[in-house]
Amino acid sequence: MYYKFSGFTQRLTGATSSAAYTPQRSDGLPVHLKLGYPDKLLYRTTMALTIGGTFYCLVALFIASQPKKQK
Repeated sequence: MYYKFSGFTQRLTGATSSAAYTPQRSDGLPVHLKLGYPDKLLYRTTMALTIGGTFYCLVALFIASQPKKQK
């Protein structure tokens, strides 16, 4: 979808300005989930990788803090 911009301030003009994406509309959703399923998928993937990475780092720190066994 293409939008027509005009002027120095780059404002939308014509009929496309009313049909443009408005993240401030009041529908009760947070701004990072406004576009539906793709946003939910991206958000959940990001959260899973963040929590998984944090867990992995904590396990790695725990293993690194253990003394090595002497032979």
